[in-house]
Amino acid sequence: MKTLLQLAALATGLTAALVAATPAPTADDLHFALDRSTPEADATVEAPSEIRLWFTQEPQEGTTSIRVVEAEDAGVHVTEATQDNEDATSFYVQLHGTLPPGTYTVSWRGMGQDGHVVRDSFQFSVAAR
Repeated sequence: MKTLLQLAALATGLTAALVAATPAPTADDLHFALDRSTPEADATVEAPSEIRLWFTQEPQEGTTSIRVVEAEDAGVHVTEATQDNEDATSFYVQLHGTLPPGTYTVSWRGMGQDGHVVRDSFQFSVAAR
């Protein structure tokens, strides 16, 4: 009986050691999300020539879209979202023309590797010259 208790204690100790040694998953490991952007959310900038987004993981192919909208809910003409050749987590759109001063909303959509579709948005402002 003593050997059985010793084996049970050893198994419990080894299990606890393995659990302690395994890093906890981070939010980046669990879900597809926006990591950062240029322009940054809530920033006031000079008129950008592109909007660039970096995600926490590479989205599934063909699932990423980026839309830019003026304060009056009028869409801004942009190119299709393009994946960066050197960073699979980065996508960008080129803006046609120069944005006038004002507040803009960037809405994006993508599907993570786990199949979950994520949508979100942020705003930035273009400063008067």
